[in-house]
Amino acid sequence: MLLLLLTACGGDPAGKPDTGPDADDTGTTTGTDTGTPDTAPPCYADADLDGYGDLAVPAPWCAGSSVTDASDCDDTDFTVHPGAPEVCNGADDDCDARVDDADDDLADPLPFYADADGDGYGDDGVVGACVLGDGLTLEGGDCDDTDVTAYPGADEACDGVDRDCDGSASTEAGAGRGCPAESCLAALEARGTAADGGYWLALASGGAAEVWCDMTTDGGGWTLGMLSTSAGAGIHTGFGGGDLDPDDLGASPEAATTSGAPVLAWLDLEPLDWADLRVASYYAGTETYGSRVIPRDRLRIPFGSDGYYLYGEEGYYWCGGAAAYTDAGIGGVDTPPGAPLDCKGHGSLGSGWDFSESPGANAGLTLCGSDGSNCLATAWGGSWLYYPTAGGAQAIWVR
Repeated sequence: MLLLLLTACGGDPAGKPDTGPDADDTGTTTGTDTGTPDTAPPCYADADLDGYGDLAVPAPWCAGSSVTDASDCDDTDFTVHPGAPEVCNGADDDCDARVDDADDDLADPLPFYADADGDGYGDDGVVGACVLGDGLTLEGGDCDDTDVTAYPGADEACDGVDRDCDGSASTEAGAGRGCPAESCLAALEARGTAADGGYWLALASGGAAEVWCDMTTDGGGWTLGMLSTSAGAGIHTGFGGGDLDPDDLGASPEAATTSGAPVLAWLDLEPLDWADLRVASYYAGTETYGSRVIPRDRLRIPFGSDGYYLYGEEGYYWCGGAAAYTDAGIGGVDTPPGAPLDCKGHGSLGSGWDFSESPGANAGLTLCGSDGSNCLATAWGGSWLYYPTAGGAQAIWVR
């Protein structure tokens, strides 16, 4: 009787029922089965219940909160899992092995610009990222992000390429350091018309500097050859003898009076090609005096030398140099007949110069050195500013 019961239950000596219609006691299949043993997918614990498990924590049974996807990189935080939005928090939120990476899913990006050519400027397409990494920049406005020489403020090379990204591919002299003009007049002639401003000029000593050009007064084309502000120290010995801080000539004299910055700069005028000269004074952002035009062939001695440039000619009397010459009366250089030996007979010019309409008075466009009265005249017959009081400036222009 017992033998009959075992046969009816499938003949399994272990007492387990068959799990399929074609399974046998050996674990092999018959009929349409492939012959592969039945295998359940592995399961993993999903502690934070975000639908992704921890590969390091396998679950013995695929039941409850266990899952088959083990790609969670932080099973303690339900906001961290594959496909989660990346946020700027110093963590790998989407489990792609990158921290705070810029991608399409970045939820709270900071605005940067892609800088493909590494020139510090990117095109105007904003790139979302958490940190300023390689290939990113804070500055946009690059007009060609494949050319490292093209970016806002770059030097124009006058080759038909808009390198400074101002919308103009200039080929005219004076547009950039790469192709300076010989003078402001040359820059004006290259353009026909031009606005006042800084233009790149070739220096007699080599190289180039951005120098302010007056393109409108008396026909235009005037180069700022010398600028001194009352905020400076007032030492002017050697004016014209070589370049002195030519980069400080890039702003207008009017602006120099209001900036409060000390400026004493000049170009080496003697070797430059120019035919006329004029002088001007400025106070509080306004030109307060402008001279008539003086032909260069009326100047008596080279720039940079102590002595008289004009005396009794053109209505101007100009002398200057070191204090030993201007104040001590040791004798002038190429002194015109009738001129006093000590620069107009005054005793307060110091290491400066006097360009005025008086043969003997310290008046007009006067700069006094630090070993004298330390002052700058703001206009013909006007008030004086004592160094280093800001507000005044004087300039020499050549064309």
